[in-house]
Amino acid sequence: GNTIGWLAYSFITLDLFVFFANAPGLLISIWLNTGAMKLQYYEELVKRSASDNNSNGDDDAISVQTAKIDCCQQLTSHELKVLQIVLIWVIILSTTSLIPVGKEEMKFIVGVAVNINLIFFYAAPLSTIATVIRTKNSASIHFWTMAMNTSNAFFWCVYSLAIQDYYILIPNGLGFVFGLLQVALYQCFPRSEVIEGTDSVTELSGDEGDCTEQLTRSHYGNVAESEII
Repeated sequence: GNTIGWLAYSFITLDLFVFFANAPGLLISIWLNTGAMKLQYYEELVKRSASDNNSNGDDDAISVQTAKIDCCQQLTSHELKVLQIVLIWVIILSTTSLIPVGKEEMKFIVGVAVNINLIFFYAAPLSTIATVIRTKNSASIHFWTMAMNTSNAFFWCVYSLAIQDYYILIPNGLGFVFGLLQVALYQCFPRSEVIEGTDSVTELSGDEGDCTEQLTRSHYGNVAESEII
């Protein structure tokens, strides 16, 4: 939804920087969303196959085939959300294109809509921020996502000030503030993991992969490495 909106905005304003920043993003988002839908279908298939196998005994092949048919006959929650977002943008773009309005009016309508979309995107970490403050633990903050979102917002703020486009400045300014807040919390509260079922807390430092492996071994005890996924 965010990339669709900014692509439409780039067509209205003839801004190639906005276009080339979001065109690859639209392609990547389509790929990621289709992957997420496949995973939801697979998860539902596994659940239904397990349920049918428990009830039908030896009819495993028939149960799996039935589960496949049932899964394909209904939309996943992710598909519904994607369709809703696409429908909203189809309505917005159709309205601004078919109704005779000037370029400034089109810029205002699409600019406000994509601002609301982007503010929701940047405000998503607010729940994470609340969790960090409550637990005094920054483990729920993904470092590279935080770093890239903050950097992205900063550079778009600089660009928007250079061309004096406040439709770009306002949402990215808020995103930059949220990013700085996450950085501050990440520094104030050390990253640590609480091992489920115990009262121990393990500090994470250095390479996250090594820390994850150590936590996994600590949690599963002497389970063979080949059995840990």
